[in-house]
Amino acid sequence: QAKVLYQHALRIEEKDYGDNHVGVAATLNNLANVLDNKGDYDQAKVLYQRAVRIFEKHYGEDHVEVASPLSNLANVHQRQGDYDQAKVLYQRAIRILQDHYGEDHVEVSSTLNNLANVLQQQGDHDQAKVLYQRAIRILQDHYGEDHVEVSSTLNNLAN
Repeated sequence: QAKVLYQHALRIEEKDYGDNHVGVAATLNNLANVLDNKGDYDQAKVLYQRAVRIFEKHYGEDHVEVASPLSNLANVHQRQGDYDQAKVLYQRAIRILQDHYGEDHVEVSSTLNNLANVLQQQGDHDQAKVLYQRAIRILQDHYGEDHVEVSSTLNNLAN
């Protein structure tokens, strides 16, 4: 149902706004999320890439709006086993988020966790541990030590 609704919204937006409008990019990102969750990684990747290009064209390559679809695109590469590309994309998303929010902002923590997952999958356990610990510290500073938001990164570090 969500896929059909996003596709309908996308057709309307492309017709009214054109193919390169930021509203179209946002809908592309949302539709790609649905496809990603259904395991249609190749199509999700195409849509995330298109969303990134539109946001970059409209806002610039280092704008915070680029970070979300960039991180989502990294996630698809990670799921497909392309860890090198996932790493590059996560690193870029982290840089954008840090430049916008600051190094210790909670918005940075989930992408740090995702990059740590990639590093762990590549066998770089020491660097993964450093990133997990940093993400945990950020989350604990923001939510408190015993908040549920901290638990998944604690689980990742334990692995």
